[in-house]
Amino acid sequence: MRYLILGASAAGINAAKTIRELDSAGDITVISRDEQVYSRCMLHHVISGERSPEKAGFVEADFFKRYNVRWLAGRETISLDTAGKKVKLSNGEEERYDRLLIATGASSVLPPVENLARGKQVRGLRDLADARAIARMAGETDAAAVIGAGLVGMDAAYALARRGVKVSVIEVAGQLLPLQLDRRAAEKYEQLCRQHGMEFFFNEMVGSVVLDAQDNVIGLKLKSGKTVPCGMVIVATGVRPNIEFLAGTPIETGRGVKVNEFQETSVAGVFAAGDVCESRETFTGKVMLTPIWPAAVKQGQVAGSNMAGVPKRMEDNFAFRNAMTFFGLPAASFGFINPPDASYRELIDEDADAYKKVILQNGRIKGAVLQGDITGAGLLAALIKEGIDVTNYQERVFDLTYANFFTQKENGAFYFTI
Repeated sequence: MRYLILGASAAGINAAKTIRELDSAGDITVISRDEQVYSRCMLHHVISGERSPEKAGFVEADFFKRYNVRWLAGRETISLDTAGKKVKLSNGEEERYDRLLIATGASSVLPPVENLARGKQVRGLRDLADARAIARMAGETDAAAVIGAGLVGMDAAYALARRGVKVSVIEVAGQLLPLQLDRRAAEKYEQLCRQHGMEFFFNEMVGSVVLDAQDNVIGLKLKSGKTVPCGMVIVATGVRPNIEFLAGTPIETGRGVKVNEFQETSVAGVFAAGDVCESRETFTGKVMLTPIWPAAVKQGQVAGSNMAGVPKRMEDNFAFRNAMTFFGLPAASFGFINPPDASYRELIDEDADAYKKVILQNGRIKGAVLQGDITGAGLLAALIKEGIDVTNYQERVFDLTYANFFTQKENGAFYFTI
């Protein structure tokens, strides 16, 4: 059996590992445009200088040898022939397959802002090349602007601030991390960031990038009329799945590649996992792109199992969870960060060092925000994901442990009810 995997990030690597564990004899080939396996979660540490690019990996140095996987690095897939079961690569070579996994990820999107695409010091933050370029530019300027205050934007802003660069963050919403934190937790981070020299422009949009005669970035012009001086711009306003090479194929796509519960596409024997594909999210039931690393890992494992002929469904696609730490202050959130309507109840526990909030509806926890003390985050995530009834524990919800859900069967065996 010839297995071909396009992409060497979370989904692709975990698929390769799973396949090899189930099929010791099959030929596994991984193709990636990157020449190093690295974790996107580590990119901001590369920018700050806390990790070298070589220390940004998430697999053993001998991974490909250990799992007997052929790795074709520095190559990009430019077309796919599903009838002939082959792909064409950027160097002119072709690779054939019996089972194929599309795990090509996603790329940063530049919004239609005047001069944004022309500026020499404009980058997204999606891959190791971006992190290296940003780190280099950070050594050539003392001021940077970040467009977008989501997780990627804040990671970039934090990393640059750690390097001593003056950072300005422009966000269309009224707070930082608007999809990850409620206003109370966001304001705590804002205070910390301002103490470390960051500046924020909320409820603002960028009108244009100000360039000199050589297209070097010298500032941003906001739609409100304000000017933000800077020598580099990091764009963190969204991504687009890398599916251009699927044009003309029978593989169904929407925003990304459409897959079923087995991570299989509309073409038998062709699978997709990670940021490139659409999937049904566990918590909301909505079809969406895969936004987080743990979900991409699980999708890769499910795809790999099915490619190797061992049926497995993607049953846990819980994507509404986030974890972060800025300036030594940790935070985590799960599910809803604010009550959607009056049918939800909000409980808050707060002191000088910690802030905790849970959102309940009909005796079930539907969301949680923890900051400072994130003890119990794993339990809250499990209770939300599984929809466990906590009616009898609501008044001491912040003190719950796994012991509260440890019970005994009639045969004497103990088990967790979540």
